[in-house]
Amino acid sequence: MRYIIDHDLHNHSYLSPCSRGDSRQTREAIFAYGMTNGYKLLALTDHGWDDKVDDKGARGWHANTMNHLRENLPLPQAKDLKFILGCEIDMNRHGIIGLSPEEQENFEYFIISVSHLNLTHFTIDPEQVGSDAASRKEYYKMRLHMVLDNDSLPFHKIGLAHFTTGNICNADLFGCISLFTDEELREIFSKVAARGMGVELNFPAISYNDEQLAVILRPFRTAKECGCKFYLGGDSHNPEPFRTRKQNFEKIIELLELEESDKWEFVIRMIESLGE
Repeated sequence: MRYIIDHDLHNHSYLSPCSRGDSRQTREAIFAYGMTNGYKLLALTDHGWDDKVDDKGARGWHANTMNHLRENLPLPQAKDLKFILGCEIDMNRHGIIGLSPEEQENFEYFIISVSHLNLTHFTIDPEQVGSDAASRKEYYKMRLHMVLDNDSLPFHKIGLAHFTTGNICNADLFGCISLFTDEELREIFSKVAARGMGVELNFPAISYNDEQLAVILRPFRTAKECGCKFYLGGDSHNPEPFRTRKQNFEKIIELLELEESDKWEFVIRMIESLGE
């Protein structure tokens, strides 16, 4: 059976700095987007940095403590739509993940953004890592392995956010992704599959040309070959993307030829729990 678009596990409210305080981007607006599109599962994943974790360094984001993110509670619910509170967490340039073990237990779901290499001096030291594609690729690869080799993380409820975001290398994203060898990608995604971590799908398939798509699809096709499971995460910061989000998901599923068997187990469990 073809992969069913019944969820979106990456959404930001006005509480996230990335939404720039857009008062339209409320929990109610996100919920309405889910209802309109017939979803069964939504997640709110505002940026945050746990105040129980030292070495914040996240300019603007460190103000978003976990309690601050909980200001969106209670989230709207419906008989056929479950809306859960998650969070989007970074790892700084010292390998520190901004969510304490205590809060990892408290949240039923969160995503880790290893790819935010645009946060100068927080996730990357510009004196040590250049802005060119080759330097960014090696640094990104190292960060991915740092997360995947962390035995203390509850991978069964963690999503790997936007693997091919432009924030990896704003100067040359496609060149950067192209530098990953097939062997390197297999090593990364074999670990992801073994950990049971979800792989997020949200690249702008409807706006890339064929040449760009060929570059961007290769990691995800490798992930599929390695047995990874996928979830949909729009990463919306304001209401405008809601209009085309499902169309973009449809295109991704078509390009990757995804079936329901490719869906992340976490999504399946959450949807099965509807009405409990």
